Amino acid sequence: MVDSPTHRTVRTSKAETCVSEMARREADRQARRIPWQRLLEARQQYVEWNAFCLWARAVAEAEGRVPAWLAKLLDERCPGLLGSERTSEIMHQDPLLYRRVLEWFETNVLVQAKEEGWLRAVTFYAVRDPAFVRDCAYSLHCEAQWKLQHPSAYPSFEEWRRASEQCADEALDAFEMAEDKRQIVKTSRLVGPERFAAAVAQYMEWEAFTYWLRSLLESDAKFPDAVAKELQRRCPGFLECDEELRNTLSPEDYTRRWKALLEWGENRLFSEMQQEGWFDAVVYEARAHPQSVRTVDYWVFYWDDHWSSSPLEAFPSFQEWRCAADDFVVGPAGERSTAV
Repeated sequence: MVDSPTHRTVRTSKAETCVSEMARREADRQARRIPWQRLLEARQQYVEWNAFCLWARAVAEAEGRVPAWLAKLLDERCPGLLGSERTSEIMHQDPLLYRRVLEWFETNVLVQAKEEGWLRAVTFYAVRDPAFVRDCAYSLHCEAQWKLQHPSAYPSFEEWRRASEQCADEALDAFEMAEDKRQIVKTSRLVGPERFAAAVAQYMEWEAFTYWLRSLLESDAKFPDAVAKELQRRCPGFLECDEELRNTLSPEDYTRRWKALLEWGENRLFSEMQQEGWFDAVVYEARAHPQSVRTVDYWVFYWDDHWSSSPLEAFPSFQEWRCAADDFVVGPAGERSTAV
C-alpha cells in the first residue's frame, strides 16, 4: 500500500529501529545522571528554540534573504551569531540559518548539558516531543504558503507559536511523522492543552501509585496496615478482587496482580477519556514525561531489589516513596542516590 501524498506516516527498517534503540538506551543512561526536573526544563527549552529557528527560517525562505528586522532580532537573541555577515551578507538567504541558530543555542544556553555529558538525552527526547514535530509540520506549511503569497506582515514568533498550537489537520497530515504523534497533536488541540496536561498529570500520579505497590503485589508479602488503608481509600473494592486473583495464581505469575491494579484504575479513573477516544494519547504523553520515566527507573534500578533484599519494617507512604523516586539519580560510575 502506498501512502497518499496528504497523509504520510513514518516506516522504519530493522536497521533504523536498531540504531534508534541504541540511541534511546544512551539517552536513558545520560538522563539518569541528572534530576528529571533539569532534563524537563532543558527539553522544553530545546523545543522552544527549535520553534524559534523554524519561524526564522520560514521568514528567510519566503523573503529569499534575512530581513534587517529579523537580523536585529537574531542579534538580540543570539549575540555573535551573525558576526560580520550582518552587514556584508544580510541580503542573502542563509541555507544553514536553522542549524546555526540551534548550534548557537546548544553551545551558549545548554552549556551544562554539554559539559556534563547529557546533551544527547535532551536532544533525543526533544525531537520526539509532539510539540517539536507539530512545529516542524507547521513551519513547512508556512514556508509553502508564504512563498505562494507573501503576507502583508509576518507574525511575531509568539504569534507564530500560538498559531502552531492550533495547527490544522491539513498541515499535520502532509508532514511525515509517526501516526501516534499525529494523533497526540490533534487530540491536544481538540481537548484543549490545559485539560490534556491535567489528564497527563493525573495518569502519571496513578501509574506512580501502582509502582509504589508493585513490589508488594509481585511478592507474597502482606500489605502493611497503612498501605492497605491507602489502597482501600483510593481503590475501594480492589483488595477483595486482588485476594480472589491471588488465590488463582502461582507466585511466579503475581505480576498479573500489579497489571490488574493498573487496569483497575484505568477503567475507573479514566473512563470518560476512554469513551471520548483520547486515553491512548494521554498514556503515550505521560510515559514519555521525564518524571514518569524516572519513577520507572527508580523501581527497576533501585527499589525492587532494595526492598526484596531487606523489606522495611516501616513501609514508606506513597508521598515519601514518590519523593524518593523524584530524587533518584545514577552517577557516572553507577552509584545510586535516593532519599529512601
